[in-house]
Parts: sequence; C-alpha cells; structure tokens
Amino acid sequence: MGSRKRKKRKAPVTAAAGAESDRRLDEAARARRALRMIVVLYVFLAFLYARSIPLGKGPDESAHVRYVQFLAENHHLPVLNPENPDPDYEFHQPPLYYALCLPAYVLAGENTDRAQQAVRFFTMLMSIALIYLTFSLARMLAPDRPWIAPGAAGMVAFLPMHLGVASSVSNDVLAEIFCAATLLVLVQYLRQAALHRAGKAERPPGPGMMGVVGLLIGLGLLTKSVAVLLFPVAWLSAALAVRGANRWAWRRLARDIALTLGVALAVSGWWLVRNQVLYGDLLAHQAFLDAFQGLRPSPRDVMADYQGRFPPDLHVGIYLQVVVTWTLASILGVFGPTHGNHFLFYPYWIYLLYGLAGATGMLGFARHVSRTELVDWQRHAWWVCGLFGALLLASFVRFNFSFFQAQARYLFPILPAAAVACCLGLQQISPPRWRDHVLLAAVIALAVLALAGLPLWIVPQFLGA
Repeated sequence: MGSRKRKKRKAPVTAAAGAESDRRLDEAARARRALRMIVVLYVFLAFLYARSIPLGKGPDESAHVRYVQFLAENHHLPVLNPENPDPDYEFHQPPLYYALCLPAYVLAGENTDRAQQAVRFFTMLMSIALIYLTFSLARMLAPDRPWIAPGAAGMVAFLPMHLGVASSVSNDVLAEIFCAATLLVLVQYLRQAALHRAGKAERPPGPGMMGVVGLLIGLGLLTKSVAVLLFPVAWLSAALAVRGANRWAWRRLARDIALTLGVALAVSGWWLVRNQVLYGDLLAHQAFLDAFQGLRPSPRDVMADYQGRFPPDLHVGIYLQVVVTWTLASILGVFGPTHGNHFLFYPYWIYLLYGLAGATGMLGFARHVSRTELVDWQRHAWWVCGLFGALLLASFVRFNFSFFQAQARYLFPILPAAAVACCLGLQQISPPRWRDHVLLAAVIALAVLALAGLPLWIVPQFLGA
C-alpha cells in the first residue's frame, strides 16, 4: 500500500515536469520560427537600403571599393602611401574581406556601378551570419528565456545604422562576425569549465575550443585590426575558467593562452610581419594616422568651428559634448555624407524616444545582474563581454582624440552582446505577463524606423539636393 501511495504522489510531479518540458520546447520552436521571419524581413530591408543609398555614400565606401578594384586589376596587395593617401586611405586594411568580395566584383563587371552593387549584396548576405550568431549567443547567455534570442537578433538586424553599414561596402560586418563568433565560443568554454568543476561533465574544455578561438582571432586580424582586442578577452576567459580549480588547471591556463596566441599568429602572422616591414608597425596604425591627416577634421578643427561662440576655456568641453552627441545619435542612425556633404538625421524626438528606451533597457540589465541568481559561468561571461566593450570604448575615445570620428559603428563589434543585455533589461523592468510582448514591440519599432529611414536617402536624390 505504501509503495502504491508513493507512486501516486510522484505521478503528478512527473506529468508537470513533462508539461513544462513540452512548453519550453514549443517556445524554443516558436523562437526559431521568429528568427526565420526576422531574417526574411532583414534581407528585404537590406536590399532596399543597398538599392537606395547612393553608391559611395556608405561609411568610407569609395575607399573600400578602391581596395577591391586594386586587387582585381593588379593581383597583389596594395600599399598605403601616407604622403598621398586620397582616395586610397584604406589600403592599410587587412585583405580578407576584400579578397572574399573579389569574385562578386569581377563577375558583375569590373569598374561598373553594377560591380559595386554586387559587392554590396555580397556584404548584405554575409551579414546574415551575424544575426544567427546573435541568436546563438543569446540562447547561451539566457537559456531559460527563449524569446531573448529572437529579440536580440531582431535588434541587431533592424538597427538602422547597422543596417546601413551592412548594406554598404565595408569590412566592418565581417569583423563583427568574427568578434561575435569568438564571444560565443568563449561563453561555451566558460560553461563547459563550470560544468566540469561542478562534476556535471567528465572532462574540462579541451584545447580544441581555444584553438578555435585563436583561429577566429587570426581571421579577425586578417579582416580588421580591432580583432587584436580579443586577445585579452580570450585570456580573461581562460583565467576565469580555472578559477578555484586545482594546480593542474593553471597549467591548462598557460596552455590555452599559448594556444590562442599561437594559432592566431599562425593564421595572421604573415600579415603582421608584412606591416612591420612596410610601415614599421605590426598593425599599420601609425601609417593610417599619418595618412588620415587632412582627410578628417581633428579635435582642433572642430573646436575652431566654435571659436567666438563660446569662451576659450570651454572648447575642450564643447568638443567632448559634440563627440558624445554624434556618437549617441549614430547608434540609431546618422547617414551620409550625402550630396553637398550633408548628413541625414531622424527628427530629434526619434532619438530622444528610442534613446530613452535603450537607456531603460541597459538600466534594467544592471538590475537583472544585481537581482537575478546568475550561475558563475554566466556572470563570468558578462565580465568577458564587459571587458571587450570597455576595450572598444577606450580605443574609440583614443581615436577621437586624434580625429573627429564620432561614429558608433566603431563600437558595433559588441552590438550582439549589447542587444542581449538590452533585451534582458527590458524584460526585467516589464510585468511578467508582458515581457515577451515588450521585446516584440521593441523589434517591430526598430523595423518600422528602419523602413521609415529610407526616405532620408530617396527624397534628397529625388530633389537633387
């Protein structure tokens, strides 16, 4: 009798657990369907952007096209001449993106508008990978919240500024893909290490994972020098993975650090050596700064524009205010320069409304981190993402002390993680029954704004402005 009673008491629990498991599987399936819808809509919008933005009006687009053109005509890598850089000031860039674009450029007909448009479409298709990586990163960071993944993927897909960059000829998107893929593998690495420490996995993460990280960083270095910031991010992950482990784990730490660096250099070392020989600089950074002189306004030039309107002792403060204002606006969208060297903006209230929503999401994320019971590896994963974001911000600030380049696209390598954080924050501050609806509304609002941004390009062309 007693055993029968025990079985009867267990049955409802088992049924409830099965129902909960079925519910989660159903939500995960619906989230994947939502992702497919996001990708379809993204391709539609990106196609419209690629067709609507005048050729050469994407960020540094003409210089990027010149790189592909040089490869097609000369069959060897270009060399930047700092004394005569215009219009070839992107010739210091690593070659991977341009080499991948070369077939599309050649097949469409070299030196034609159709060739440039073909490279745009190739870049647009390439950027779809970033949407899927964002979805995967969100599922890894928030496994118990299935709608965070399509929400974050939708934010990356429909953010108008990012949509404009991804629809132009630019190596930014491929660099973002390698950065997002690296973060995803590092989060998996941290999770695997935590499961091993807890006795839920037989083995710690093997050397293969950090080998993949080294490969991704190496490919990133062959795309854009910003990938060098991933080295300290990977090494922090390796250190966090052995935190609290035995002495042998510290040998594993040394192994993983050496493996990451070794594989990355095996992939991209030839390019770094070439830069050292040609420019005396592994990343060709100083050669680029020398070439950029006169092509872009310096802080002194920007402050001179305000001379006479403000007291002299406020010039630096005014410059910082201009940088911050332009940067915040360009997160959402600042397009151009267009005809007459003018930039295109949304109405002021758009920036205010969407900016408040974004700030609310990030404040909600801070509340989420402080109040939610995160397991160690999730907390460590956010530390890793935070370090990458801080390094990007420091690099961005340093760049703007040399030239006025208040463009948030330089911070977009952290966009996938930032989108996940914003979605978690929006859910955190929303009533439980409305959490998923809030994410849906945020994604739809960005998609509508992206569609509404097309007239900013089309109307000036129609009017001949």
